[in-house]
Amino acid sequence: MNILKMLKNSLYNRTFWILIALYAVCTSAAYSGELQSFFYNVSADSTGNVLLVDKARQTLLVLTSNDPGTIQVLDTFRITTGKVDGEKAKEGDQKTPEGIYDIINSIPESQLTDKYGPIAFVLNYPNLIDKIKNHNGSNIWIHGRDEEIVDRQTEGCISLGNGNLMELSNFIQLQNTPVIIFDSLYHNGDSPYHQKFPVTDSLFQNWLSSWEKGNMERYAQYYSPHFRSQSRSNLSNHISTKKQIEHLYNWKKVTAGQIWILQSDHETHISFQQEYLCPKFFSRGNKKLILLWSDSTWKIVSETFSSSEPRIFAKSAIQKFLKSWVDSWEMANIEQFISYYDSSFSASEYNTLEDWRRYKKSVFSRTKQIDVQISNIQITSPAEYRWSVSFRQNYWSENYRDRGIKTLLITGHLKDPATFKILSETWAASE
Repeated sequence: MNILKMLKNSLYNRTFWILIALYAVCTSAAYSGELQSFFYNVSADSTGNVLLVDKARQTLLVLTSNDPGTIQVLDTFRITTGKVDGEKAKEGDQKTPEGIYDIINSIPESQLTDKYGPIAFVLNYPNLIDKIKNHNGSNIWIHGRDEEIVDRQTEGCISLGNGNLMELSNFIQLQNTPVIIFDSLYHNGDSPYHQKFPVTDSLFQNWLSSWEKGNMERYAQYYSPHFRSQSRSNLSNHISTKKQIEHLYNWKKVTAGQIWILQSDHETHISFQQEYLCPKFFSRGNKKLILLWSDSTWKIVSETFSSSEPRIFAKSAIQKFLKSWVDSWEMANIEQFISYYDSSFSASEYNTLEDWRRYKKSVFSRTKQIDVQISNIQITSPAEYRWSVSFRQNYWSENYRDRGIKTLLITGHLKDPATFKILSETWAASE
């Protein structure tokens, strides 16, 4: 009898998991035409996990992307949401919010009653967009359940069976797993919503271009009056600061990579790796823009940046380059010395790099000791990827000595100072 019962349970479990697998496949197929409207990998090698909640179907999907333009459904879960339809707007309305949220904390079982299961994940409701829309409320969680799951039975939270919740927890990283909540993921192809999404990608590229080119009037048009910077400055102060920076630098390059976009009905998050190069420094880090859909267009309401590595300053990078260049000169190492010069190098008396190489090799061959001292280094940047470096140079060898002002024109990229090369060199004698 026990053997028959075990076989029966085995068949039941196998059938159950087959049905679950089929449900996941069917659900993925049903959403396949919709997912890229909500989660779009533009150029990222891979992304983290994203949770999508469909209130209409009482379903949660776990998504990721391992290549640009692709989305993979990792798992699908049965959920239950707020008892009342619609978007949460105030405390106690028993509605589940709609938008893009971060999981900011977790509450262990020891601090929960049985009603909430083995763990609860806390969402950052009300988020920035909710606050702009004057929505309020608190304690919106993803949590377990001590009773059978039926449609729409929470006070606003997202709830799963306890076993499913523990499976879901394997996909979650605090602060790094966004949750997009929709009334319904299914939209008709001719809905206004579908006409929004393609604008976002081009809007981003136009915003980036206007910033890089220093077109501050056009740049300002991409921002909402609700905008607050990372330092809590308002839009007027933000634009004023950007204009002041435009007067400091005669050129800059701003590039974006690893771009991915999340979008709900009323807000968009654009995450990317930003590289910023100007005459003074190079920086790299992660930036996120939050945009609000208002008056038939997208406007930026928040902009945050976190460095992924220390800034590289032109002054220190060039000084390091000069030291290595002087060291190779003093060692009379012709191959190492000439490696600091660009193939297009020219000087007043030397038309090509090979002419320069022959001259220096001749000097090195008849000199036993060289001493070069440089001081009073002055650095300017006349053009993109160009630095003009002037300094006082004292040269001494056993058969020749001089003193004067030398100017090097250097090219390269600060993100890799090893790319620096000397394009030209001038020298004028002085006391």
